[in-house]
Amino acid sequence: MKTQFCIIGATSGTGLLITRQLLQGGLCVRVVARDPDKARRVLDNQVEVRHGDVTDALSIGAAIAEDCTAIFFTVAAGGGIDGRGMFALRSMIREVTYQGLLNLVDAARSIGFSGRIILPSLVGVDRPSLLIRILDKIKPGLQRNLIERELYIRASGLDYTVLRAPILTNASAGGVNLQITRAINKLTARSKISRGDLARVMILAAQQPAASRKTFELLASEGAAPPDEQLVEQLERIPAGS
Repeated sequence: MKTQFCIIGATSGTGLLITRQLLQGGLCVRVVARDPDKARRVLDNQVEVRHGDVTDALSIGAAIAEDCTAIFFTVAAGGGIDGRGMFALRSMIREVTYQGLLNLVDAARSIGFSGRIILPSLVGVDRPSLLIRILDKIKPGLQRNLIERELYIRASGLDYTVLRAPILTNASAGGVNLQITRAINKLTARSKISRGDLARVMILAAQQPAASRKTFELLASEGAAPPDEQLVEQLERIPAGS
């Protein structure tokens, strides 16, 4: 059976929600995990599990699939306050957040991967703001790492989508008006979105030609949750190569 989607970082946070939503849609999923036994327990043997650690380039190369439709890189994403511990060492943060993505991209190129890499990032990461400075204190070097990995994937020659999200919450998905915009906003404390909504749009971006080689931001406001067709129309208005 062909593996349609591969998730790196699937045992918690946004990666876990992406995995569950894909499974609910009846899609084939491969999970790359540092602890395969934990992944099998969390996901109840519903997925193909491969061992891989983003800090180990060889293990990532052996774990991903050449014919996969998309790879979701969700390790230490979501604004820098989840993942492998708050107030971690600068070198550890860079090894996971930045070098981990480089290891994935290089491995994907080496095996001839022709799908799309979906990379979450942070709203306003390249714009000065008080909240960005605070997050950069919590995880030293986070801003630099996120900016540089965006640059790397854009220059990689691979298909990609960079989806910048604001502060993530554990609220239920749905019930808000999602908006896909150009990457021009600053991060504020009032700008929040649920992990479930982020997972939904990341999956949509993995399947839509309109998301190819684009960087965009996902925001939320009061109102009804938009249908996929409306989100795709918003995606189509984002310029390629952004």
